[in-house]
Amino acid sequence: MAVYARLLPFLRPYRWQILAGLFCLLLATPASLVHPWVWKYIVDDVVTPRRPDRLPAALGVMFGVHLFGAILAALRSNLLEKVGQRFVQDIRLAVYRRIQQQSLGYLQNQRAGDLTSRVMGDVDVLQEVVRNGTDSVLHNAYSFLIVAGSLIAMNPLLGAITIAPIGVVAVLVRVFNVRVKLLYRAGRDRLGDVGARLQENLLGMIVVKAFAREEFESSRFREATEAYRKVQTHAVNARSIFFPVVYFVGFISNILAVGVGAWLILENRFTVGGLVAYRGYWWQLYAPVQQLAQINDLIQRGAAAGSRVFELLDTPITVEDAPDAVELTGVRGRVRWEHVEFGYSDRPVLNGIELDVAPGQAVAFVGSSGAGKSTLVNLIARFWDPTSGRILIDGHDVRAVTQASLRSHIAMVQQETFLFNGTVLENARYGRPEATLEEVRAAAAAANALDFVEHELPGGWDTAIGERGVKLSGGQKQRISIARAFLTDPEILILDEATSAVEPESEYLIQQALERLMKGRTTFIISHRLSMVRGADRIVVLDGGKVAEQGNHEELLRRGGLYASMYRLQVGHLSGLLEEKPGQPAELGAVS
Repeated sequence: MAVYARLLPFLRPYRWQILAGLFCLLLATPASLVHPWVWKYIVDDVVTPRRPDRLPAALGVMFGVHLFGAILAALRSNLLEKVGQRFVQDIRLAVYRRIQQQSLGYLQNQRAGDLTSRVMGDVDVLQEVVRNGTDSVLHNAYSFLIVAGSLIAMNPLLGAITIAPIGVVAVLVRVFNVRVKLLYRAGRDRLGDVGARLQENLLGMIVVKAFAREEFESSRFREATEAYRKVQTHAVNARSIFFPVVYFVGFISNILAVGVGAWLILENRFTVGGLVAYRGYWWQLYAPVQQLAQINDLIQRGAAAGSRVFELLDTPITVEDAPDAVELTGVRGRVRWEHVEFGYSDRPVLNGIELDVAPGQAVAFVGSSGAGKSTLVNLIARFWDPTSGRILIDGHDVRAVTQASLRSHIAMVQQETFLFNGTVLENARYGRPEATLEEVRAAAAAANALDFVEHELPGGWDTAIGERGVKLSGGQKQRISIARAFLTDPEILILDEATSAVEPESEYLIQQALERLMKGRTTFIISHRLSMVRGADRIVVLDGGKVAEQGNHEELLRRGGLYASMYRLQVGHLSGLLEEKPGQPAELGAVS
């Protein structure tokens, strides 16, 4: 099948181990199938003529051949098991890298739980096929050929009668495959739905509990699991019919073998020893057939899982390095948008943006939600590519340089700070793992984080902060994020609502830290905080995906345009709040 043909490149690095395993298989399988011939010899040439002197040699042959086969089988299993483990690591890494290479636009359209299901569950099924399925198919097919040849060699007529029902099994396998192929793919998809629902609920558990929606989410999770159960039930029904029918066909062959074999003995055309050997071989004839039927079921499940894995690997990468991309070095920080347009599949976002920002300038973007503020700065780091136009850094089109070198000159401090499940030190060093502890401490001091890390956290820098930094407050997480940015020492800084999700007592400390971080860097600010926007060298007002106006705070107020209107609305709202809460610092206001 096409899916399994595509696995060959992943197995090619281990071809010598696989060939060694197959060589062991070629020798071990015949060794495990010699015994019925020895049984025939013992019955016809030892027991019947009463020659006990021949028995030790016959038993010795059985022991030696079996020991030889067992050693080779163990070696084969060891080799192929290790290949299976390395294969699954390689393909899982390939899928993970492919996901990493995708643009944010692609990832935002996917469900994290479904991607996790493909990387983990679907790849595990492929591992099971490669590790057990492939070995079992070869072993059982080889065993069947040896046994079928032995049966025909003992008695051509009896051999032909015994083997004939296998044609019926072949037809049954074909019908079964057509039935379950779609069922197994649907089952993998529904399992992905279950994983996506579970992951979303776990990440949003605070919201679920805050709104007392446990029963509602339980109902939605039940619906997802019920859809998966129904598909699996259809697959179970198919298997429940298929396997018993295969076994029954095998039993009919058993009846034919015993009946015809006994008749041949009565007609002096066969020996008792031959029938004993035949009975031993019959089991080894239909055991592989039954196992192949089960392995076929595994192969169909593997094909369904593999199709989901290769869907990820085949998804085109929309943002990738050009073949002739160069390293971006010696950055000063000049950023220019030249007639940049951008839109998602369902709506346009930016329309003809023309901006030129000098090195070291601080530029703030304001506008209503959906005006394109975050999109505008995300294009700098090539999280997306413009639909048309281009973005230049120091005269270099960002699409002409490598993404890694581009992003090494950019740092981002975002509204929703993401910290990994590890220690404070690991998260602070994330952008520069080789940094010394003293360098980390200096960055933390500049970010106003040193004091709380070393005097408030129980383990200091070695404190485990939990998944997404749940053991830290919003302000503490943000200061760790700022320390992380200080440590990378970028030429271009992006602050995307960096103070909007922190507690008031942390805001002043964070603003101080951000002011230090901005010095000497080209900075782009998206913020509703007056203190962040008002102090920018230039404020760019976006409206409907276009630049409506730009200038500094005082210039825009004098013009009386959109920014002035937004400012008056905000000031009026703030005045109302101050009347209700005297003493509230004016800097906590916001520009929409």
